[in-house]
Parts: sequence; structure tokens; C-alpha cells
Amino acid sequence: MSVNVSEYMNKFQEEGLAAIKQTQDASLNAMKSFREFTKEMTETPGSMPALENIPTPTQLVELSFGFASQLLELRKAFTLKIAEMMVDTQKQAEANFKAATPMPNRPVNK
Repeated sequence: MSVNVSEYMNKFQEEGLAAIKQTQDASLNAMKSFREFTKEMTETPGSMPALENIPTPTQLVELSFGFASQLLELRKAFTLKIAEMMVDTQKQAEANFKAATPMPNRPVNK
């Protein structure tokens, strides 16, 4: 059995770069949204836009903790997936080790 390490490294790098680009694009979109929010103030200095649906302090707390909760759930799901991968890898490594370890009553392949 042979493993093409360069192929795996290239794939890993491509996927990593794609994920970073996706994160950067999402950040840029969020910044664009904020820029749109502040656009009126920059176009007419000294004026204040009419603000609608301003959350109460209680609503702000709920919104903030709701976001934090969602973020924690995302991190938890991500970490659980990594843990599952580690368990699967460990099981495979143990199986490979057992298969490669000679048993006392089993002839060794030469």
C-alpha cells in the first residue's frame, strides 16, 4: 500500500485556503452591511438617521446571549465532529496495529 503524501497535502491546503476565503468573504459582507447602516451619517454629516425598532436593554441582552449561544453550539458541533474523527482514527490505528502484531500461535508472513 502506498500513500501519496503530496496529494494529501495539496488537498488539505486547498480545502484550508477555501475555508479561510469563505470566512474572509463572510467578514467582508458583514462589514458591507455595517457600512450601509452608517452610509446615511457619512453622506449627510451632522445629521442623525431615524432609528427604528431600537431594542430595549433586555432585548439587547437576549440578542447578545442568543448569538453567543448559537456560536457555542456551532463550536460544540465542530468539536464533536473532530472528536468523532479522532475516535475513528484511533480504532483504525488499533486495528492496523493488531493486524500487524504477530500472535503467539499465528505464523508470521515473511
